[in-house]
Amino acid sequence: MKNLRILSLLLIGILFGCSDDDDNVQPPGGSDPTTATYKITYQGTWSSSSHPTDYPSNSHFSGVIGMAHTADTTLFKENTLATNGIKVMAETGGKSPLTAEILDIISTGKADFLISEGGLSSGTAKIEFEITVSSDHSYVSLVSMIAPSPDWFVAVENLDLYADNEWVDDVTITPIHYDSGTDDGETFTSPNAPSDPVVNIFEITSAPLGNGTEVTPAVATFRFQKI
Repeated sequence: MKNLRILSLLLIGILFGCSDDDDNVQPPGGSDPTTATYKITYQGTWSSSSHPTDYPSNSHFSGVIGMAHTADTTLFKENTLATNGIKVMAETGGKSPLTAEILDIISTGKADFLISEGGLSSGTAKIEFEITVSSDHSYVSLVSMIAPSPDWFVAVENLDLYADNEWVDDVTITPIHYDSGTDDGETFTSPNAPSDPVVNIFEITSAPLGNGTEVTPAVATFRFQKI
């Protein structure tokens, strides 16, 4: 009986010892220093007050599309010709060709995942969504069509969320406003006028969005908050 009591005490000690070890095991969904989750707020700031020149009554933005990627790849490059995916996104808001292009980049290991979210129903609407980024694919690029427009879009380019070996806590990005160089329309509701020849992607500075030097204020912002 005495031996049985001792054996019972030993078993209890082992069980408590295992319980203490379990406390040090990261639970599912726990903090992982190699990843970080961000809430992204896409906020439209485009109104008849902010940009009165030829302001369209049905202002809105197409669905967001982009990727998390490494430093040595890009979604697009200024001063180069637009891919078919960028062209379709900028002219119609369509995602299909650009989705395929991003999936091709993912297959090379230079991007981690596709980001595809909704758009903004008006020039001043807002959406929120979450992404989880890894430290080896810590760059984020996003695009969204300015609509209606001939071929204009906003872009967050190569934003590094893991800078100097630390996760960025909270940052608001003013996107760049681009013309994809594929349509010659000069105002929001211009009829289709395919560029022939097409020209390189360039930053918008002229009216109706710009003042000749820049677009100010921006038509949207993107806020990244670590959660």
